[in-house]
Amino acid sequence: MAARRLLILMLVLLVASTLAATLISPQAEREETTSRRERTSGERGRDGTQHQLGNRVSKTIHASAGGTERIRLRLGDQLALSVRSATADQVEIPALGLIDDVDPGAPARFDILAETPGKFEVRLLDARRTVGRITVRRR
Repeated sequence: MAARRLLILMLVLLVASTLAATLISPQAEREETTSRRERTSGERGRDGTQHQLGNRVSKTIHASAGGTERIRLRLGDQLALSVRSATADQVEIPALGLIDDVDPGAPARFDILAETPGKFEVRLLDARRTVGRITVRRR
């Protein structure tokens, strides 16, 4: 008799905990819905350096076009770069340590903050060719 009551109590607790788990959203989803604060011109980054507020630049490189796309930025600019290709490959920006897959249905996407002046190549790995150059200049 006592064992039967204990078993019923355990089943009730199991059902209640399962119901509670389905009603509460996971922690990761709650973190994604929080608002993100963007940097202002007077804010310091994690490394303690001062970051200038720049322009937001969106560019798309069509790798199958055959040329080399040139993208000019200034320090502090934010680049949203998409690279499209008619064939599957990998897109790499070696100087920044970035790499992403590209295929006809899904472009490679990069979000880059121009923090260092210089020239950065955008390359297709399998095709072994440069499809773009990003030039970052001082303000």
